[in-house]
Amino acid sequence: MADPSRRGSYDDTPIYTIKTVVQQTGITSATLRAWERRYGVLSPGRSDGGYRLYSERDIATLRWLKGQVDAGVSISSAVTLLELQQADESPNPEPQSALSPAAPRGPRHAGVIIRELLAALLAFHEAEAEAILSEAFALYSVEDVAEEVITPVLVEIGERWHRGEASIVQEHFATAFLRHRLAALFRVYSQPAAGPLAITGAAPGEWHDIGILLVALALRRHGWRVIHLGQNVPALHLAEEIQRLRPNLVCLSATTTESVPGLVAVAEAIDSLPPPKPRLALGGRILNLQEDLQARFPGAYLGATVRELIVAITQT
Repeated sequence: MADPSRRGSYDDTPIYTIKTVVQQTGITSATLRAWERRYGVLSPGRSDGGYRLYSERDIATLRWLKGQVDAGVSISSAVTLLELQQADESPNPEPQSALSPAAPRGPRHAGVIIRELLAALLAFHEAEAEAILSEAFALYSVEDVAEEVITPVLVEIGERWHRGEASIVQEHFATAFLRHRLAALFRVYSQPAAGPLAITGAAPGEWHDIGILLVALALRRHGWRVIHLGQNVPALHLAEEIQRLRPNLVCLSATTTESVPGLVAVAEAIDSLPPPKPRLALGGRILNLQEDLQARFPGAYLGATVRELIVAITQT
């Protein structure tokens, strides 16, 4: 993957031969040509003799794509991710945050990105927030961005709203922005043709769905077929679809006590089904805070974070 310390502008001059590119990226010439032909990831120049020539920017792009593929992302998804991160149509795979020209160019800690993203969202600076989040995805894995950037930002904005330091309008804007970005990312990863099936959604009466969207994204990245239902999933109709679809997993989230009766209804509906019954996985802020509530759903609470939940699901 391209060195994060070298963010910023790359030279566009086509001077490197395909042999040099192969040596510097570890991508075979056959693979490189296939990526060019099928996905149009590069537009190399030509020497006087007609040979392909590549720029420093091309090499950085290829290193980034190879890093994604090495991490388990398909090349088609990696290309789409790159396009999402380049909303301004810049070919630089590691775009700078839209801050000041004097912004540091070394690798940045997630805490710095969190503070900048939080400030941009509270100020309704959508373009700046987009650039900062794109940078986060360029520097860190999807799971790390979810756990170490998006979740802390949402928690902090929620806490500020509770303390009267942020308005409900600011909270709604931030949530809508992050939900839209995650939904776009979720669609990048195509539904597998085969594999275990999961149904995900927010509990009946629950309107906060960012956390469960992160779970849906993580499951799809780990090879699950995912039917994501979003907010306020009605218990009765969900039970009917569970019986018809026979998923391997039903995963629901809840953040408030008002959502707990809906969780109980779903758990009882699943328990009444004939075998094979799907596994029930529950999470969310209210379960994280109340151990007695965790005990009320034995075996269903799988951890306080998306990473813990995925580990518990995939290892059992």
